[in-house]
Amino acid sequence: MKKYFLYILTLLAFFYAGCDKPGPTELVYEDNLEVEIIGKDIDNEYYANGFDTTGVTEVVQNYASIITVSGIKLTRDGRTDNISTALTFLFDKTKPFRSPQGNIIGYNTIVPGIIKFNDLTARLTNYRVRFREAGVLIDTVLGKKYELFNINGRAFSDPFIFPYNSIISFLFNPFVGPSSGFDIITPKEITGNVKLVRLPNQNNIRAELTWQGENVNNFSIILGGVRNSNQQVFPFFRIRTKDDGSLVIPNSILKNIPRDRFNKISISFIRKYDKLTQLQNTELYVSSQSIHTIIVEIP
Repeated sequence: MKKYFLYILTLLAFFYAGCDKPGPTELVYEDNLEVEIIGKDIDNEYYANGFDTTGVTEVVQNYASIITVSGIKLTRDGRTDNISTALTFLFDKTKPFRSPQGNIIGYNTIVPGIIKFNDLTARLTNYRVRFREAGVLIDTVLGKKYELFNINGRAFSDPFIFPYNSIISFLFNPFVGPSSGFDIITPKEITGNVKLVRLPNQNNIRAELTWQGENVNNFSIILGGVRNSNQQVFPFFRIRTKDDGSLVIPNSILKNIPRDRFNKISISFIRKYDKLTQLQNTELYVSSQSIHTIIVEIP
C-alpha cells in the first residue's frame, strides 16, 4: 500500500515544476516538434523530488496566489486510477525561502480565510519544498495549502470529483471582509493511448500516441522516465503540439532516456485552460486541466 501511494504521488508530482525549479528551461526543435527540456541533471533533486502534487506545469514565483483543479487518470500495469485534486496556494511574497546557495525556492504561505470548491471546504495541509544541503535532502514546511483530493471515490478521500467539460465554483470566505468567488471552466476529459514500436535497429524505438482531439489551444505532452531504483518519475521533456489526436515521438527524443536507470516511460497528455484573474486585489493564476498519464515498459 505504501509503495502504491508513493507511485501515485510521484506521478502527480511529475506535473509541477514548482517554486524550486532552478532556472529557465531550454527550447529545442526536433523533427519539427517544439520540445522543452525540463530536466537536465538526473541526479538533481530539484528535478527528481522538488515537486508538489498540484498538476501545475508553470513556474509559480511570479504569482501571488495559485488555484489549480485537475482531473487525472493514471494508467499502469493494466489498470487506471481516477484522481481529482483542487488546491490553492496563497503566498506571502515578503517571506521568500532560499536554498543554501541563495536561490529562492519557495515562499511562505498564508491562511486568511476559508476556501470552497463546489461548496466543499478545502482542508489545510502542509506545503513542503525540498532542497539539498551538503548532500542531504532537506524537507521543509513553508506553511499550509488548501487541498481536496480524491482517488477512485474511496471512503478516505475527499468527496470531490472533477467535473469534466463543466464548471467548478470557487469561493473565498476571508476571516475579515466580504466573500468573493468565481467559476472555473474545466476541459473535456482526455484519454490517451501509447504504443512503443521497435525499429529495425533493435536499440531504437518510437512512441505512437493517439487521443481524442478537441483542438484546445493549451495542449502538451510531458515525457518522463520512471527510475529503476525507487519508481520516482523524472520529467525530461514537454512537447507542445496540436490537440489533433495523434503524435509520433521519434527515437531521437526517446534515446535521451537512459535505459540503464529508467525501465519505464511516463507519457502525460495534458489539456488545460488557464488564466490570470483578480480576487480581492490579489492576482491569481487559475489552472484547470485534464491529464492522462500512461506508464509503459521500455521494450
